Amino acid sequence: MWHELLLSLETNIIQLEPYQFWIAATLLSITSLFFFLRMVRWWNHSRMIENVPTSRVRSASQGHVELIGYARMMDGPVIISPLSRKSCVWYRYKIEEKVTRRDAKGHSRSYWQVVKEETSEELFLLEDETGRCVIDPDNADVITSNKRTWYKRTVSPPRRYTEELIVNNEALYAIGLFKTMANIERQKQREQVNHLLREWKNDANQLLHHYDSNRDGELSQEEWEQARLAAERQIKREVGQFEKLEQLNILKDSPHKNQGFILSTIPEHKLINQYKRKALLAMLAFFATGSATVWAINIRLGI
Repeated sequence: MWHELLLSLETNIIQLEPYQFWIAATLLSITSLFFFLRMVRWWNHSRMIENVPTSRVRSASQGHVELIGYARMMDGPVIISPLSRKSCVWYRYKIEEKVTRRDAKGHSRSYWQVVKEETSEELFLLEDETGRCVIDPDNADVITSNKRTWYKRTVSPPRRYTEELIVNNEALYAIGLFKTMANIERQKQREQVNHLLREWKNDANQLLHHYDSNRDGELSQEEWEQARLAAERQIKREVGQFEKLEQLNILKDSPHKNQGFILSTIPEHKLINQYKRKALLAMLAFFATGSATVWAINIRLGI
């Protein structure tokens, strides 16, 4: 049976027009490359999760970190999934229609065609025992345990609905770029203080008049420190007391391609195994499609 199938495939490959064969070979090569890139990406994700230690929100360093806590809603309008109308902190859904096509030989083929899909971009919170972090889910690789698929066969054409949710208070794993906005505001404040001090230096007479306490015509280290503190007080009066604000931590996508952004309601050890399984399947698909491409080209060229 397999021998007859191979002979039939060889015959079809040889009989194809040159442009038809090379288009098919190119598509098969692109498919093989796609599986290779998926394999590398998923394997790197599994290794990244294994190697990055878990941080607490309060003590997390600025940069690529791993957090474990619970998903929480932010203040404001409640997020509602458009399909099930369930309250959640994040959703993703897809609506597909069953389409049937006939080829030139009259054979029919059915497949599901996406007619609408949407992913929530609303911010929500991750909370652990030390604090809260705002999650910006844009561009995140989201894996949820709360996934449901159902069908509506009473309409023509039949429809398939797929919905994924992260609900309030659900355990949440996250790895991504961590930033503390209060630190950014303090950096801006320091820049404003330095700018004000440079302006004061341009008017040396006024600077000496206000802060040269011993009137020796120059500022000592202590006198310069008094001038700097005065500049800080002036800036704080103008822009507010930043140090009194609660720190705003945010986790989001990193601009560095080797730093993945993952959100998951699946426990960490299961998430690692899932990425490794997907990497293995992608590797098998890569070798299968790559081998098929080489075999078809050899047959075509008579090698």
